[in-house]
Amino acid sequence: MLKTRLIPCIVTKGDLVVQSFGFKNYLPIGNVKTAIEFFVNWDVDEIVMIDIDASREGRAPNIELVEWAAKECFVPLAVGGGIKTLEHIQSLLKAGADKVCINSVVRDNLSFINQASRAFGDQCITVSVDVTKDNGVYGVYDYLSRTNADLDLITHLNDIEKAGAGEIFINSIDRDGSRQGYDIDLLKIVSSAVNIPVIAIGGVGRFEHLADAVNKGGCQAVAAANIFQHMEHSTIAAKAQMLASGLQVRLSSEVKYEEFSLDILGRPF
Repeated sequence: MLKTRLIPCIVTKGDLVVQSFGFKNYLPIGNVKTAIEFFVNWDVDEIVMIDIDASREGRAPNIELVEWAAKECFVPLAVGGGIKTLEHIQSLLKAGADKVCINSVVRDNLSFINQASRAFGDQCITVSVDVTKDNGVYGVYDYLSRTNADLDLITHLNDIEKAGAGEIFINSIDRDGSRQGYDIDLLKIVSSAVNIPVIAIGGVGRFEHLADAVNKGGCQAVAAANIFQHMEHSTIAAKAQMLASGLQVRLSSEVKYEEFSLDILGRPF
C-alpha cells in the first residue's frame, strides 16, 4: 500500500516566508533558509516552496536560492513561482529541485504540461489549481487577476490529467489560513474526477484535519503551511496524528510515534 505523504509548504514573497490568509493578507514570519533548515531536521516526506509573487511581478524562479535549498534538503523538493518556459524547468531541475509546481502558465497554455512532461517526465510535473466557491459553485481562481477564470473545474482537471501532469496540488482559497480544516467536499470532487495523485492544501488548523483529506476526501498526500511554522516538533506531531488515524505513513526510526501525545488543542506534550 502506498504511504500517505506529509508535505510542508513554504509560501514566500521573494525571499521572505509568509503565512497566507485567504490569498489576501500575509504575515511575514522569517526567511527561506531558516524554514528549510527547520523542516529537513524533522520528519517530512517532501517540501514544496512557492514564490507567490514571482509570476505577478514577472520574475523568473530564483535559481540561486533553489541551489542552496537543494543542498540542504534531504527530501524531494518541489519549486513553484515564475515558471513560464521549459528552460525555467530545466534550470530548476539542474539546480537540484526534484519537481516543479506550475499554475498560471497552465491556464494560458495547457499544452505546456504535455511539453514539460515529455521533456522531463510526468513525475516532475505538479500542477497547482487554486479553487474558490462562488454562489455555491466551485471555480478555478486566477490569482494574477484575483478573479475566477472562465474555466469549468472538472473539465480543467480532466484536461490537466490528459495533458500529462504527474499530480494535482489542490488549494482551497476559501479555507486558506482559516484553520477550519480542508474543504472535504472539494477534495471529494477533485479526487473523483482524476486518476492521478491529489495533494490537499488549505485550512489545516489541527493535525487531525490531515487524515480527513485522505479518509474523507480521497487524496493521496496532505500539505499545509501555517500550522507548521511555530512549533518545533510540528511535523512529527502531524505524523503521530496521521498514524493514530489509521493512515500508512513513512516513519522515522528515531521517533517513538506511539508515545507522542497531543493535548486537546493538538499540541504535543
